[in-house]
Formats: sequence, structure tokens, C-alpha cells
Amino acid sequence: MKALFKTLFVAAAVTFGASSCTQEGKENADAAAENTEAAAENAGDAAAAEANNAAANTEAAAENAGQAVENTADKAAAKTEAAADKAAAETKEAASDAKAEIHEATKPN
Repeated sequence: MKALFKTLFVAAAVTFGASSCTQEGKENADAAAENTEAAAENAGDAAAAEANNAAANTEAAAENAGQAVENTADKAAAKTEAAADKAAAETKEAASDAKAEIHEATKPN
């Protein structure tokens, strides 16, 4: 009888040990799954952050390009206006000279 209890005790200890290992293995698997999920979440967050940075950089580049085009247009407009003013002044001077020549030519001797 003593041997039977001893055998049952050993069997219970082995069963408990096996279930403890199984429980520990399950806990390890659960922890690994949580770590994998967290890593996937972090990777997703990093990808989203990278996409946001790329979008912001693209927007900034487009804005800079637009500003450069606007600056070029402003400079071209200023040069065109200056050229038009110069042409108007030269035309006015030429008209004045022509008027003086006509006046001189039509003046009685």
C-alpha cells in the first residue's frame, strides 16, 4: 500500500511537472504572441510615420517650387514693366525730337 501511494505521489508529481511545463510553455507562447503583435504595431506605426514624413516633404517641396515659380513670375513682370517704361520714354523722346525737326523744317526762313 505504501508503494502504491508512493507511486501515485510520483505520478502526481510528474503530472504536475508536465502541466507546469505546459503552462509555462503556454505563457511563453502567449508572451511571444504579444511581443509579435507589439512589433507589428510598432512597424505599422513606423511605416505610417515615414509615410507622413514623405507626404510633408513632398508638400514642402511643392510649396517651394510654387514659391520659386511665383518669384520668377514677379521678376519677369518687373523686368517687363521696366522695359515698357523705357520703351515709352524712348518713344516720347523720339516723338519730341520729330516734333522739333518738323517745327524746324516748317519754320519760315
